[in-house]
Amino acid sequence: MPENLQPLGNRKSEYTEITFNDISTFFKKHYFFLALFTVFCTFFGYAMSYTMAKMYRSETVLLPEQGPANGGGFLASLAGLGGISAIEKIGAVRTDLYPNVMKSMPFAIFMLKQPVKDINNKNYKSLEEFLSEKPKGHFFGLIPASPEVNSPPSPKLADKEILTLSLKEENNARSILGLINTTIDPKTGIITIESETKDPVVSAMAVSAASRYLLNYVEDYRTGKTAREVTFLAKRMSEAKQREMRAEYALQSYRDRNRNAYLNVARIEEQRLQSDYTLAQSLYIDLARKYEQAAIKVKEEQPIFKVLEPAKVSFQTSKPRRALIALSFGFLGFISALAFILIKISRSKITIH
Repeated sequence: MPENLQPLGNRKSEYTEITFNDISTFFKKHYFFLALFTVFCTFFGYAMSYTMAKMYRSETVLLPEQGPANGGGFLASLAGLGGISAIEKIGAVRTDLYPNVMKSMPFAIFMLKQPVKDINNKNYKSLEEFLSEKPKGHFFGLIPASPEVNSPPSPKLADKEILTLSLKEENNARSILGLINTTIDPKTGIITIESETKDPVVSAMAVSAASRYLLNYVEDYRTGKTAREVTFLAKRMSEAKQREMRAEYALQSYRDRNRNAYLNVARIEEQRLQSDYTLAQSLYIDLARKYEQAAIKVKEEQPIFKVLEPAKVSFQTSKPRRALIALSFGFLGFISALAFILIKISRSKITIH
C-alpha cells in the first residue's frame, strides 16, 4: 500500500508533542543563563532611568456648578451638582467637552504666552521661553541635543480667525498640549487638570493658568451674549443721558430767555422743548432699567467652579518611574534570552540533520 494511502492510525505524527516535563527540563537546563541575563537587563534599565529627565506633576480638582439661570435657583444649583446630564439641561457647556477645549490650539497659544517662574526663582517671559530652553543633552551629556531646525516665517493675514504659526510655534503648541491633561468624572462632573514639566513650580503655575482659561472660556460661552447686550445698553444709555442733558439745557435756556412771554408761539416752542426733554428722559430711564436687568442676568448666568483641590508645588518626581522601567527591561531581557536559546537549539538541530 502506498505511504500516502496508509490508514490514519498507521501514519507517523509530523508534530512533536511538548509536555510539561519537557518545559520543566528546558528551564532547569537554562535557568542560570535566563536568570543572569534577566537580572543584568533589570539593573541596566534601572541605571538607564537615571539618565532620563525628571518630571514633576501638579494637579487641581474643580467642581463645576451653575447659578440660578434658566432653571430656577434651587433646581439649577442641583443641576450643577448632578454631573453631565444635569448640566446639559440648563444650557451650559457640556462638561464632557472640556477636554476638547483644553486640547485646542487657542488654548495652547494662551498657555505658551503665560509668564512662569522656576524653582530657582528664575523668571521667564512666557512658558514658550521655558520650553525652548535647550537641554544639556542625554546620557550625562555624552550625546548633544539635536540642533534647532530653522523654519520659514509664518505669513501675516488680515483675518484674525485664521491662525498662522511657524513650525517652531506649532511644535511648541503641540508640546504644551502633551504636558497638560484634563479628565472628567462622568458620574460626579469633577474636573481634574494635570500638568507635568521638568520644574515643580512651573507645573503648578501651568495648572493654575489652565484652570483660569477654562473658567474664562465657560464664562464667556455662558454669558457672552448677555455681556455683549450689557455693553450695548451701556453705550446707548450714555448717549441717552447726553441727549437728556441737551434737551433739559435747551428747555431751561428757552425759559430763561422767554420768562415773561405771553405769545402763543412762545408757548408752542416751550411745549415742544418740554416734549423733547420728557422723551429723552423716558428713553434714558427705560435703557437704565434694561441695563440693570441685563447686568443681573449676567451674574445669574455666571458659572461657578468650586476648587476641591488647589494646585500645589510637589517636589516628588512623577517620572521616570524607575521600578517600572527596571521591570520592563528585565522582562524584555528574559524574552530576548529565551528567544536566543530557542534559536540556538533550532539551529543545532538543523546542523545535526
